[in-house]
Amino acid sequence: MDLRTEILEEIEQKIQRPGKSELMKFLKESDFFKAPASTRFHDSSESGLARHSWGVYQILKEKVQRFQLGTSDETVLVCGLFHDLCKVNFYESSTKWAKDRFGNWIQVPIWKVNDSLPLGHGEKSVIILQNFIRLTEEEQCVIRWHLIIDPGLSFNYPSGYPFHSALERFPLLTLLITSDLEQTMKENMDAEKSK
Repeated sequence: MDLRTEILEEIEQKIQRPGKSELMKFLKESDFFKAPASTRFHDSSESGLARHSWGVYQILKEKVQRFQLGTSDETVLVCGLFHDLCKVNFYESSTKWAKDRFGNWIQVPIWKVNDSLPLGHGEKSVIILQNFIRLTEEEQCVIRWHLIIDPGLSFNYPSGYPFHSALERFPLLTLLITSDLEQTMKENMDAEKSK
């Protein structure tokens, strides 16, 4: 079974909320299954976003079971699979000039950012998702704060209070942060091996 089918089947089985059909339609019509996960930091190849999201979800699911959080399968799926929904329709293919191994200038394909809705990272993912399905407070906070290296974090409130408050209230946040980091590390190691 291909990844697209596997993801759509998992959504069909696990999400039981109004708006699921519209969310699935959005995913199918967007570049979710074709976009990279980033321009250069991890899985910057075609379909990287879907692979990264699926990988994070798989790791998160295992951690929730291991730590016996009792979090619903639906919430684990929503947080794991859609934490980076902000990257849908965010990248576009382009080219740049670079030297090949012989020192000749050639054009190479790259991805570049074209952010038509500049709302941030986690908060943008929450906003996009809530256009389709209603999120719980836990899901909102976990998705919003999953990217702890966000440079805007220090500007939100004194001492990053909202992040620390969410971390204390929702153990799933710690698991999503570490799942995201683990999947990114795996992608980077796989990329190094393939060179």
